[in-house]
Amino acid sequence: MKIEIKHRYLVFPVNTFSPQIKFRFYDEGDEVYYLNVKLNPDEPTFAAYVDMERYMGKTIEIKTFPEVEIVYSEADTMNLPNLYKEPYRPQVHFTTKNGWLNDPNALIYVNGEYHMFYQHNPCESKWNNMHWAHAVSPDLIHWTELGIALGPDKYGEIFSGNAFIDKDNLLGHKVGDEDAVLLYYTGTSPLAQYLAYSNDGMKTFHKYGEPVVPKILNTSTDPQVIFCDEWNTYIMSLYLENDMFGILRSDDLLNWELVQRIQLPGDKECPDLFPMVADDGKRKWVLIGARNRYLVGDFTSDGFVPTQEVLSFSHSSSAYAGHTFCELPNNRKVRLDWEQWNQPFFLFSIYGQMSVPYELRLEKHGDIYYLCGELISEFETLYDGSSSYENIEIQQRKPFIIPIEQKPYVVKMSCTAEDAEVELSLFGRTLYFDTKQNIVSFGGGRTAPISYTSGKIDLTLVIDTFSNEMFLDGGKIYVGLVDREVAPNYNFTKLDIYSDKDITVEKLELHPLKSMWE
Repeated sequence: MKIEIKHRYLVFPVNTFSPQIKFRFYDEGDEVYYLNVKLNPDEPTFAAYVDMERYMGKTIEIKTFPEVEIVYSEADTMNLPNLYKEPYRPQVHFTTKNGWLNDPNALIYVNGEYHMFYQHNPCESKWNNMHWAHAVSPDLIHWTELGIALGPDKYGEIFSGNAFIDKDNLLGHKVGDEDAVLLYYTGTSPLAQYLAYSNDGMKTFHKYGEPVVPKILNTSTDPQVIFCDEWNTYIMSLYLENDMFGILRSDDLLNWELVQRIQLPGDKECPDLFPMVADDGKRKWVLIGARNRYLVGDFTSDGFVPTQEVLSFSHSSSAYAGHTFCELPNNRKVRLDWEQWNQPFFLFSIYGQMSVPYELRLEKHGDIYYLCGELISEFETLYDGSSSYENIEIQQRKPFIIPIEQKPYVVKMSCTAEDAEVELSLFGRTLYFDTKQNIVSFGGGRTAPISYTSGKIDLTLVIDTFSNEMFLDGGKIYVGLVDREVAPNYNFTKLDIYSDKDITVEKLELHPLKSMWE
């Protein structure tokens, strides 16, 4: 079948329980795109909006394997009823309009805008057909989806990677005053590292084709490129296998040599390697993996040299594959994680959300450097009326109760509770703090430390439709919880603090939140 592309989307009726059909798209005989589609026009459960904007005005031939009748419609916009107001749609976390979302990729600040790419399947709310979808924001809070930047082709699907500005125009793609933005990513056929670029302010993207880093191992993925001042050259961090990561170097951004292997115990995939100035004024380097375990060290002539044991920033299974934005003003380090949902996928036409954006800093306590995360200040633009309490005396076994609204919330609490058991309940869900054992427990019997350094309850809590996120101990401990066990029940419109001993809550802040989609 040949189709002249006159509209932005081809819309395929999909049933997520049907067998896959391979779709191959050809432009003048060249295979330019492919998809696996569970086409089922008789019993559709999902409308797959396939973005064809990059082929507008062309006649595209589509073949299927096995051969079937291709049933489709065309549209210029996504006709999604009640968009952003659907039951259970997160209201203060980024989600894609329709389909699957996972790893954040190529987070970068360009021309006064924040750009986020992410792994995406437009054909159903399950993992498959990995694309890079593209969204942009003026403030890291309110996002507009721009569509597909990179899609599968004869070199396979588009796995994770990062963005880098070619400020020296080494690859010669600069147009006028517009520096080219390079997108490094993993392709799957063969599994290797590939390159694309944009030289028009991230409006269009062009692939190089052949890999710039040939296959190293069967699991080598997720390139991240930055400039290393210590070496006066470009370096690429790359996942290799098991808990092993690699560092490659290049003088021209095209030819790369593997020069170091680094073990990051307990972690794998999606390396994020960057320098930071700690609170003691020293420049350190941080290597953090997909599971948010990290090493702090120095860059020497031998490469990255860890100066302390591996630490965990995250203490949950929901947050994964995070990345920091590059090129932020004032050397800010802002990070996003992918948060996996642990609920039946058929509840939604979407799957997965991004974490709240949080700003990183590096603090030294004793001989140890700790990564610390806190909500970005821009998040306060969502505050919709706030209340604050100081020096609340909680009497033994007498609950302290405050009415709250049926909205997402940010709750901040600082509490001195030595050798006490404290319960904080909101919307029918409870966090259990045991300061004797230094443990907080939550839905499903899971636990995390309360503190690495302070010995007190120091909590920032973000509550959304299907998630709770906690920052503890001044942000040294992050917990992302995304499932039915922590979902708020908005029928319980109260906050309840209970303790088995007399305690003092030095400060309690309650911030109801507007929807980021308003």
